[in-house]
Amino acid sequence: MSTNLVASAAKLLTPELMSRIASALGIDSSTIEKALTAGVPGLLAAFTSLVSRPGGAARLADAVAQQPPGILTSIANAGPASQRDLIDSGVGTLSSLLGGNTMSALSGALSRYAGLGDAGSKGVLGLLGPLVMGVLGQEQRASGLDASGLAQMLQSQKSNFMRALPSGFSRQLGDAGVIDQVTSAATSSKARYREEADYGSGSQWNWVLPVLGLLALGALAWYLLGRNPDRTVATLPTTNAEAPAMATRARDFIVTAEEEKGWMGRPVFSNDNQKVGEIIDIKRGPDNKVTDIYFDAGTFLGMGAKRYHITADQIEEVKPNGVVVTMKEADIKAMPPSAQK
Repeated sequence: MSTNLVASAAKLLTPELMSRIASALGIDSSTIEKALTAGVPGLLAAFTSLVSRPGGAARLADAVAQQPPGILTSIANAGPASQRDLIDSGVGTLSSLLGGNTMSALSGALSRYAGLGDAGSKGVLGLLGPLVMGVLGQEQRASGLDASGLAQMLQSQKSNFMRALPSGFSRQLGDAGVIDQVTSAATSSKARYREEADYGSGSQWNWVLPVLGLLALGALAWYLLGRNPDRTVATLPTTNAEAPAMATRARDFIVTAEEEKGWMGRPVFSNDNQKVGEIIDIKRGPDNKVTDIYFDAGTFLGMGAKRYHITADQIEEVKPNGVVVTMKEADIKAMPPSAQK
């Protein structure tokens, strides 16, 4: 099985390296961490989109092969001047590889998500580009992969990339069309977050036609009754109009044994719309209603995860792509970790 590419890249982004990057780009440490957390899976997702297009796999394989030997060591040990050279080279490589429009969309999304300026977001991507391609090259050589094998490796891990994408950034990439190709085996980011915002909006008028039909029948009955007072008119059975589709409430959260596996890895969101972790275990009652959820929250790209436990009464809403809890992100982070491992 291939190494988890997101985790491999995360291991290289040590606190010391992130501090040097922040200093070189003139960005504070919390902002650079937010940008890097989004940038790594964002680039991997963009590369996966690239290899799904004709000729994309060969282009990526060529770019990976052209990375200088020892690029990962060079990035880890680069001083300010060397970092600037790496950034300039990385921006040029990514623009040529992904295309100017995709590079601009990716940079703009990162800028909006992390609160960076245009120069800052391009600087982050310029440095992450050779780092991520260095990780790909390392794995490619270790597994003896050709261009097709490299593409298959990326496509096999696209669900990892999507889970690692912060929710706000994923929405930005989906709206920009950067990750449309990535999500063929998982719900597309753009559709998923529109569904979160407008869930049920497409069916909320489904009740109109049945009601209009009942009104028409009622009018016909009134007309016949009015013209023939002695005629008995059968009473139409009452039909409840369909209510607009709504997301499942916590009290209706039922998961069968067969469905339980499918919920593993789905995201947990705070009620202030932040992804706070991924489901790792579910406890059910005899009626299959969910009683408890355990989820892991990573400190940086899934590294150093902490496990949390919530009960059914702490679930505010169940959506097709995850659950929303009744707490804000800050309240969840203040919770003591669960003893379950």
